Order: sequence, then C-alpha cells, then structure tokens
Amino acid sequence: MKRPDTDQYVSAGNVDHTPAATAKSFGRIVLKALLTILTICLITGVILGIALFSFIMSMRNEKVDFDLTNLKLNYTSFIYVNGEGDNPNNPVELTTLYKDENRVWVDYGDIPDNMKNAMVAIEDKRFWEHSGVDWVRTAGAAVHLLQNDSYGGSTITQQLVKNITNYDEVSLTRKVKEIFRALNLEKQYSKEQILEAYLNYVSFGSGTQGVEAAAKLYFGKSIKDCDIAECASIAGITQNPSKYSPLINPENNKERQQTVLGAMHDQKLITDDEYTQAMQESENMHFVGYSAEGNNNQTWDWYTEALVGDVINMLMDKYNINYDTAVDKLYHGGYKIYSAENCDFQKSAEEYVLRDDLFGGDQQMQLGFYAMDYQGRVLATLGNRNKKEGNMVQSFATDTQRQSGSSIKPLSVYGPAMDQGVKYDNVPITYSTLINDKPLDNYFGPGQSGPNNADNTFHSWTPVQKALQWSYNASSAQVCNTMGPTTSYNFLVNQLHFTTLEQSDNNIAAMAVGGQTRGVTVKEMTAGFQIFGNNGKYFKPYTFYYVEDHDGNIIEDNRNESSEQVIKGTTAGIMNHILQSVVSGGTGTAAAISGWQVFGKTGTSNMGSATPDSWFIGGTPKVVAGIWSGYEQMKDISWKTEYCKQIWRALISQYLSGQTAVPFDLDPNIVERTYCKSSGLLAGDSCTDTAIGYYDKNNLPAVCNGGSDHKRNSETSSAASPSSASSSSSSSGTSSKTQTSSPQSPVSQSSSSSSHKQSSSSTSPHSSEVPSSSKTPTPSSSG
Repeated sequence: MKRPDTDQYVSAGNVDHTPAATAKSFGRIVLKALLTILTICLITGVILGIALFSFIMSMRNEKVDFDLTNLKLNYTSFIYVNGEGDNPNNPVELTTLYKDENRVWVDYGDIPDNMKNAMVAIEDKRFWEHSGVDWVRTAGAAVHLLQNDSYGGSTITQQLVKNITNYDEVSLTRKVKEIFRALNLEKQYSKEQILEAYLNYVSFGSGTQGVEAAAKLYFGKSIKDCDIAECASIAGITQNPSKYSPLINPENNKERQQTVLGAMHDQKLITDDEYTQAMQESENMHFVGYSAEGNNNQTWDWYTEALVGDVINMLMDKYNINYDTAVDKLYHGGYKIYSAENCDFQKSAEEYVLRDDLFGGDQQMQLGFYAMDYQGRVLATLGNRNKKEGNMVQSFATDTQRQSGSSIKPLSVYGPAMDQGVKYDNVPITYSTLINDKPLDNYFGPGQSGPNNADNTFHSWTPVQKALQWSYNASSAQVCNTMGPTTSYNFLVNQLHFTTLEQSDNNIAAMAVGGQTRGVTVKEMTAGFQIFGNNGKYFKPYTFYYVEDHDGNIIEDNRNESSEQVIKGTTAGIMNHILQSVVSGGTGTAAAISGWQVFGKTGTSNMGSATPDSWFIGGTPKVVAGIWSGYEQMKDISWKTEYCKQIWRALISQYLSGQTAVPFDLDPNIVERTYCKSSGLLAGDSCTDTAIGYYDKNNLPAVCNGGSDHKRNSETSSAASPSSASSSSSSSGTSSKTQTSSPQSPVSQSSSSSSHKQSSSSTSPHSSEVPSSSKTPTPSSSG
C-alpha cells in the first residue's frame, strides 16, 4: 500500500508527530522561555541597577556631621598637686578624670614621625595617595567577602569616620555611607588633620583612646618620647585592641609589632639598622602596665573630693550650666587642674583620724575638718573619720549642715557689734564693755524669758571679753538684741558669704546662740574665722590655684585672689585677743598648743538634755581650721565634747611641727590699756579692781570716774538665778529645732551657748561647755 505524503497530511489539518517535528517544537519552547527569563533578568537588572545607582547617588553628598576641631573637647582631665616640699612651681600629676574613655589630646606636630609612619604602614599604606577610599583594597575586600574570608579594606579615613560616628552596622548602607563620608571628609580636611584626629581618637585597649594615653599607660612616657619599637607596639594594637593589648596578650602584641616593623621596613620608612635594632628591642619589651581604668576609678582623698566639687561649681557659674552638664564637661573637657592641697598635711590628717582610739574608741562618732591659710588657700580637709571608699560622697566638712551653737558668736554678734560701734547701755562695745548677763523678756514667747546659761546662773555686769571667754548665752543675746538680729544675719550672708542660712534664721536665737534652721558647714565657719587672724580680710577659700582648658587657656585663677575688708583691722585684732583668752583660760583650753598663740571658739548644740554637736573653730598665725564632731544621726555626745578640741590640737600640731612659732601680725593701732572691771571703762586713779584690755588707740573708752560709772555695784553680783528665767526654757538657753516661726520670733530656731560657773570673786570661773541637766524637754542648741 502506498504511504501518504507528509506535507499533504499536515496541510490537511493533521499533526506531525514525527521525531524531528517534536524536537523542533520543543526547541522553540525552550528558546522562548530563555528569552523570556533573559528579558525579565535584563529588565530586573536595569531596574536594580537604576535603583542601586540612585541609592548610591543619593548618598554621594553624605554629610560629614562632625567637626574634627571639636574632637579635642572629649578628652581626659588631669589634676596636679604641688611637688616635693609643697612646691607649686613643680607640679606632679595626681590623678585623671574621664568617663568611658581615657583620651589625652596631642597635636600633630608633637606626634613623632615613627608613630605616624607605623600607623600608615600597617593600616593604610596608600594613605597619602588616595582621596579617602583605597579602591584597590575595597575591591580586594569585596572578593574576599564573596569567599567568606575576612579582609580589611577600610582606609584610615574610613576608620576615623566609623570611630567618630560609632556607626558599625554590618550592611551595604553603612558601607556606602562610610565611603562617601570618607570622600567628603578628605575634601574638608587635610591629610595631616585626618591623621592627627585618627591617632588621637581610636582605641588602644585597656580603656585608652589615642596614642598619648596609650604611651603613658604602656610605657609610662609621652608619645613624643617613644622609640620605633614602642611606636610599632602601639600601632599594632588598633586592629584588635583586646587581642593585641600588651597587658593582656604580650606575645600577640610582639607578633603584631614585628609585622608593623616589617611593613615599615618594606615601605622604606625605617632603615635596615633601625629595623634590626627595633626587632631586637621587641624581644625584651617592658610595659609599665598601670591600670588606666583603675587610675580613673581610684578613690580620691578628701581634698580631691572637695576640689572636684569646687571645679564643678566653678563651671556651673562660669558657663551658666546645670550640675550634670558641668560634670560631663569636667570629665570630657581635657582640663588641667592645679590643686592647692598641702599633701603632707592632708596625708597626716587622714592617717590620724583612722586611729582606733579616736573619740575614746567610739567607732560611730564622726567629724568634719577644714583648714586654710589666711589668703584663702585650703590646706587640708576631712569629710569623715573613716577610710574613704568612694567618690562624690557626703562630707561632714563641706556638705553637712549642723547647728553651730556658741561657735557662731564671734562672727554673728561680737565682731560686727564692735566693728559697727553698737552701743550697749549707751556705751560702745569694746573689749571691756560691761554687758548685763541676764535673760531677755519674752525670749521664748510672752512671759517666757531666756536664754539661760549652761551653769543655770546669770552673771550680772560682765566684760565682753569674759562673756565670750566663758560663752555666756544671756550676754550674747543682750548684745544681739541691742544690735538687731538682722544686722547679724546680713553680716553673715553678705560679708562672710554664708549660704546655708534661711530667712527664718533672722532671729536672736539663731544669731546669738547658734540655733539655726538647717545649720552651717565647717567650711563656711572656718572661712569666717579667718578674719580674726588676718586683720579683718575675707578671702574666698579655694582648693585649686588655677584651671587650664584643653588649649592651655587659664579659665579660672585663684593665685592672686583679692580680699574683702569685712571688719576693721583693729576690730579683728581686738577679737583675736579675746578669742586667745578662750584657749588660754576659757572653754577652749584643750585646744592650746605649746609655744603658739591660738585663738578659738567652742560650741555645742542641745536638744533637750542631749548634746548632738560639738565644734571648735580656731587659728594660729599659720593656719585657721574648724572641726565638728558628733553622730551622723543626732545622739548625745555631752561627755565627749572635749575630743573635738583635742583632735583639732593634734591635727594642727602635726601641721605646725618643724615650723618656727611666730606671733600674730595684728593691726598696729591696737594698744594695751588697763580697764576698770566695775565699769568697763579705762581705769581711773581711784579704780582698784582692774585688768588688761586691748583697744583701738583712735577709739578708746572713756576713763572711769571711780563712782557713778561703776555698774557692778548697782546690781547684785549673783545676778538673776535660773528661776528668774522661764521654767519652760532650756537650762542652756535654747531654741527648738522642730519649731518654725517668723523671723521676728527668736524661737524659730533658738540655740544657746554654754557658759561657765564663776567664783564669788568673779576672777576664776569654772564651768562646763555642756550643762549637766536641762530644765526643759524642748529640743535646743547650745554652745
């Protein structure tokens, strides 16, 4: 049978199922699919390319949102102290202040070429040729990335960008931004500026940032003094600071150091001899290895504690910033602070109060101590009696406020009254003016007189010198009442710069006998008492000589601080004589130092029958110092008040040891005269009961007439008995700590001062600073 023709068969509508036809048809389908896929890929690639190009081009102007010139603002601050022998012309570094990063800025010109070359050789050998990005290394890094291999492709400029921005996300976006930022950075800054910033900014392990901090940490020297091997050792750290830190992994550092030296040699940055010598040195490297972190976190002594607080306050005032901002500025500003600390005095004081037998072995009793010279320099301070275990902690010398008791009397009552010519019973206040030691009417309220004296006795007409020597409360209240408590208050606040007083302290109880609302600090009391040793001048106490910013500009200088003449030199000198009698034969004899003139004033506070505070503020011709003692939580210390004076004497004696005793340099217009004890006036020919006093030669008292001028004979010498004062008042003449009232009421925070029992002859008083009993449960303060 004849086979049909294929073409006719197909043309007739039949399908060709021959093998050749089937293969041809399948090929066409595959070709169409491939063309379709290729078209899709091409279109997708174009779209992605356009998108990628647009993405990249959108970041071509990626801003450099930092200023290299401002990087110096984020650097470690330093505190320096006087050198050996308390020599301010030879300061030595005491400690560093920084947070998070220990960085010390060093200018490009002070960085040795070996350090620059070592870093460039190992991190970016084409640094001086490229424009921020090394495209050869970048391409190499991309190839290695595809092979899952690590390879650093970033230039020094790129690394600087990454370090400053702290933008280290692993992403294409980050890398592209980094590239463009690096390119733009090199348009804005020179190569030298970029390398300077890099060498000062990157991490070198163990908490250090920058080559200067690293050199000081690892080699105990400045980077400018480091040799080739040492520079190579530092340069080798940056790739992996923990792995290559010479303190943690010295062998790793040596291996990396030798790699750096090899790169420097290969790039002809060092000679053959230099390379050989450096390689030999690398085998026996010595690292200082002090802990940079430990140096920053070390516990300061109490002086540095006060110093840091004073610098923070200075920055707040100078730049009108808040506390937190000032702290941040201090820790990141790269300041150089030259401390005024007397290191020997500070050390001996801190060691002394660690004694187990301090306060008779009572480990709970605390103290605050503050000492300064008569030109404002703070010499030493103690915030408490324990071993200091932290920084930025509460200080009983500069922070804690406690009622002053009688220690305030020379500043608030007798000093300003004498200086301003206040008249008591129509007689100006002088060394010997007689004060009627009796209670004030309505002191505690209607019908309640006060304050009482600690010995429950009043002493009639008493010379100012004796009233202060034995701390009679009633006498002080009499003078304050005559002068007006507002005068006292304004003198303390405006002339002596007390900052802790409240408006409610504008009353007799707070001003005359020391019962303030919140109290006062040892620092401000000590600063006030300086006027009695330097002829009436007030110098603001300072703990630092001067402060330099990171550019070396002095921003605060206390070295030539001017003084304020707050009372006349003659007043200061007369008060000095009176206060010397407190120590030579009054309430402060426990503070006497053999061979030295010492002035001072004691004070205690009372709360009912308890005595929670004891004070002594005093001075010698070389130093003025104050001390407070008591419990952190107010408890009775009545039988321990002498310790305060004894500790003051011990601390000051240590400071004066080896120094030649000299007298006070008092105003030459002060003269010695004999006065009549019965009138307080200069002794006349008929006066028989006399004593020596000190006066302004241009303002002498009148001469006693020997008759009607006598006041002691006009009243009984025993004066008022305790029963003459209100039975509701404290036996020590006090005011309530718990009461609050208007400034017109003396009981808003009244306080009393101790006085001492006087013999019938009124020439040999004996008393206790603290009364043995109290007539009232009212919380109070006494001296």
